[in-house]
Amino acid sequence: MALKLSWRHHAIADAGLVTLYWFPEGPREVGGAEGPVPDLLGSSRLSRTRVKATATPQEVTAWNAAALACLSELTPSIAELERVEARLWRWRRRWVSRRWAEGTYGRAKAVFLERVEPAAAAYRPVREAVERRIAEQEQERIDAGRRAYQEQERRLAEARARFAEWEWRQAAADRPLPGGSTPRELAARGETPPAWPAELRETVGDIDAWWRRVHASARNERAREEAVRKVAGAITETAAALEAAGRPGISTVKDRPYEARHGWWVHFDWSGLPDATPLRTPPDMPTGHLYAGQWRGAAYHPDRILLVRRPSGAYGLASVTSESIANGMATRYKWWEREIEGFAQALVPERLDCHAAHTFQVAVSLRITDHADPAVFVPYADAVARRATAAFRAMAAEQALSDPEDTT
Repeated sequence: MALKLSWRHHAIADAGLVTLYWFPEGPREVGGAEGPVPDLLGSSRLSRTRVKATATPQEVTAWNAAALACLSELTPSIAELERVEARLWRWRRRWVSRRWAEGTYGRAKAVFLERVEPAAAAYRPVREAVERRIAEQEQERIDAGRRAYQEQERRLAEARARFAEWEWRQAAADRPLPGGSTPRELAARGETPPAWPAELRETVGDIDAWWRRVHASARNERAREEAVRKVAGAITETAAALEAAGRPGISTVKDRPYEARHGWWVHFDWSGLPDATPLRTPPDMPTGHLYAGQWRGAAYHPDRILLVRRPSGAYGLASVTSESIANGMATRYKWWEREIEGFAQALVPERLDCHAAHTFQVAVSLRITDHADPAVFVPYADAVARRATAAFRAMAAEQALSDPEDTT
């Protein structure tokens, strides 16, 4: 690190005329003190700028000696010119003495340049050598940064290619076979083809392990569909029973939103659910192309939900949500309404998303059923369905209704 010192003044047309470089040598200077150079100049017009430059000990000694030699001429000349300027500035503002003051200052400026120019000319080779060194080292830093960026881009391209290859293998379960059905459809029907195409074998590698994974995915999907069916069926039957009984216990709910809704609160108890941590763990996949982020499984388990009867007579579900308005200065609350099927779908997680840090962008989205272990996913989906249906039956019982038919 070097210190660039420049004396900025209108008397000098060439900005480099009194520009020199000082290289701190001792620990005291390196720690922040600037050594004797600024004290020698002692001008309020002195510009101090730290620049990145390195030099050998021999170069530092020679360059600092040249800077001090130049300063021995610069310092008294600068001080004398500033004294003349300070003495004359008041007279230069008066009309009667302006010509005399400007003439006096012009002579002082000429004397200053006569003394400074030889010293600056003697220091110029050193200044140019230092500036060449600064330019060379700056170019080296730029080139190193460019090479690092290019290497990073190369690695990122390779990581993206590995991920694209992995995605292509995953999609093999959904590509039609010669018979017209996809492997996923065959697994759902419990069928196994007599022979696998050579292209598929080449794509997936271990065909037996891959086929077991497809079967596991089909089992998970059946468990999820069954859980959704149970929840949607319980809600539909509860709504039908309430409607048939004359909607006992229905209330006008005025929560934080301005608008009111008519319905019944349903409270849930999600305690004791099987551990879902494995479901939020991404599979063994290439992730070198992903930036920092967090994997999230979009399971929706509210503490309560409002079973609403709409003016049309249809039933749905609603909860209170909020949004920030007025540049974050206020919050607006509103009802978030969902259809019965959509609510049942949301209770059992379907996708595992990788959210990029500090943004809402979803970098990668995977189907949980494709990668989850059935020994974990199936009991979890069943437990969610049982707790949800129990909550709606409990609400129906509170309204002195007959319990809807058990769909479990």
